[in-house]
Amino acid sequence: MVEITRDWPGRQSGIYSLAISGGVDSMALAFLCSSMRETLSATNRVNFRAFVVDHGVRDGSDVEALAVSTSLENRGIPTQVLKIEWPSSLQTPGLPNFESSARKYRFRALGKACSELGIKSLFLAHHEDDQVETIMMRLMEGHRMGLTGIKAHSEIPECYSIHGVHESGGLDNGATEEVTEHNFEHPLKNVHGKITASWKSQLIPETGGVRVYRPLLGFSKERLIATCKANNVEWFEDHTNKDRTLTKRNAIRHIRATYSLPKALSKPALLDLSKNMKEQEQRRKDVMEEWLRSCCISSLDLQVGVVQIKFTDLNQFKDLPSWPGGKAGQIAAELLRRIIMLVTPHEHVSISSLHGAVNRLFPELTDTKPRMGSFTVCGLYFQPILRDTFEMDGLGHGHKPAWQISRQPFGSNEVGKHVLAFPPTIRALWSSWQLFDGRYWIRIKNTSSSTVLVQPLSPTQWPRFKKELGQHRNGALQILKEKAPGGIRYIVPSVVLRTEEKDRVVALPTLGICLSEIEERKEVEFEVRYKKIHTAGLPIVGSEGSPSGSR
Repeated sequence: MVEITRDWPGRQSGIYSLAISGGVDSMALAFLCSSMRETLSATNRVNFRAFVVDHGVRDGSDVEALAVSTSLENRGIPTQVLKIEWPSSLQTPGLPNFESSARKYRFRALGKACSELGIKSLFLAHHEDDQVETIMMRLMEGHRMGLTGIKAHSEIPECYSIHGVHESGGLDNGATEEVTEHNFEHPLKNVHGKITASWKSQLIPETGGVRVYRPLLGFSKERLIATCKANNVEWFEDHTNKDRTLTKRNAIRHIRATYSLPKALSKPALLDLSKNMKEQEQRRKDVMEEWLRSCCISSLDLQVGVVQIKFTDLNQFKDLPSWPGGKAGQIAAELLRRIIMLVTPHEHVSISSLHGAVNRLFPELTDTKPRMGSFTVCGLYFQPILRDTFEMDGLGHGHKPAWQISRQPFGSNEVGKHVLAFPPTIRALWSSWQLFDGRYWIRIKNTSSSTVLVQPLSPTQWPRFKKELGQHRNGALQILKEKAPGGIRYIVPSVVLRTEEKDRVVALPTLGICLSEIEERKEVEFEVRYKKIHTAGLPIVGSEGSPSGSR
């Protein structure tokens, strides 16, 4: 029990959720958590709620889910059965993509259930043998970077763009420690539909989201079985887990149980491999953070999604020659990814996709002459800053240029893929939060008679919108000149009223610009937040409208 509680997240009072399949590993987790609840003091009171997912793809799954639920309830753990509603095309377990689809629908059901109850932590019962199977699978697939194995904790997977589940929702539920990880000079929660001096204020990023924890990774399945037997804990066997033809994991489990494998593929060897890879990963992270501290971010403007940075000259680090070229390049790529994630529209950015950009931004690694031209990578536009304010501020790093990084301009065939529609409602209710272009969370209150669209500002619609701004035109143009000059204005979202005549831009929500008639009638209102970003440890020197730091 001591080993379980040493590093677990429940050091504060609250409710923590358990994903329980009914197998021996998850039933052991449920037993340990119910026992732990009784040992904690009244001042550190925690409670657990279990979720049992019924995939509904085999006969009797509903009966088994009910039996698991009853067993948990008898141990004092409130339990909810989550029934997956499958699309008709994905109900057959034998389909090639069934395992990945089942994982996606399972995590989405769990994440939504947690969000509805205001639960931020989900415990999973992955154990040591699951870790070994995962490492074997990644070896077979050639994923060297994945040989660290299953993470002990992470954001919930498979829930991208679901508000309140994936990296969002903290501003709404009043949570504290995790939620206030960003400290901004202008702490406004939202930008509302009005044109005032508030345009200078920074958008507050989203916070919160559901995180998953795997407290049993250090325990073998054999030990979990012994725990259940010693404490008369009933578990439920799923016969599909023994079908070696059904999934890749089942096949590996069968091979490990049936055949004598080379020593290099033994359980101790694979766990040692994982440990060594984690140690290497941590060393690279330590070096990356040292390099990152020597960079300089002069501006991070979330209203338009633009960062200005001068990357450090790596020649100043004495230990650089001790890193083989490939390793140094990988560390530089990890540094670049840390910056890119601030403004990219993509959910993930792979290290392998950044090697070309690393050569452009860190030419000292290849002894090549710096190339000053603009380029695009991972949906972002990199532009050298010719007017180098960094040097004037005494923040220069040798002769390397500073760079402005922003979202890549939308292509003509891409705009239609980034449109959110909000139909009119009879009652004055806010819509659910929707993720626009992977960067902005937006919700709309639409009591007009027309559908409201959120889409990238179009160059063809800009002239009419500018004309209709009327007395606010000069103020709006000043905002755009300072915040979104040139093509940057066409990467920000616009609120569009769809009428019978034509679509009409009525607001630029992240900049606080709105037509007077829309604001006065209050038929269309909007709230905007930036996506969750991680600013801790970033070298942000501070500028108006930029984050001043983070916790």
